[in-house]
Amino acid sequence: MRMWSVFVILSFLVPLVAPINVSAYMINQTTANISWIYPLDTNNPDDISLLGGMIKGFYVIVFAPLSMQPPIVHRNYEGTIGTQYWDTVGNLTPGTTYHAQVKAFTKKGDGKPSVPFIFTVPKEDFRE
Repeated sequence: MRMWSVFVILSFLVPLVAPINVSAYMINQTTANISWIYPLDTNNPDDISLLGGMIKGFYVIVFAPLSMQPPIVHRNYEGTIGTQYWDTVGNLTPGTTYHAQVKAFTKKGDGKPSVPFIFTVPKEDFRE
């Protein structure tokens, strides 16, 4: 009976914590690899959003606040809870500064967004 009540509670929750350690690694002048970690705290009984695999994925949001470009939004399912996740984002404009944020989602909604990671796409091709 107790297992059923935990499932019912979980099915009504959005993720309780925000992803951490968001970073961007430039692959080329228009493409970046965005990576992050979704923290797993096995000692925190309040972080029940992780129990039973209730997190369905992540939104990766990359936007240029000083530009008229629409935000780039991906739904991502790569990785394992408690370890590294990643997503490749293309169509970036050289010389533009972007903010990357990530948030987890469940069937019931979105969690808190991560702290923005700010990066600038190089104007020159940095590969040799």
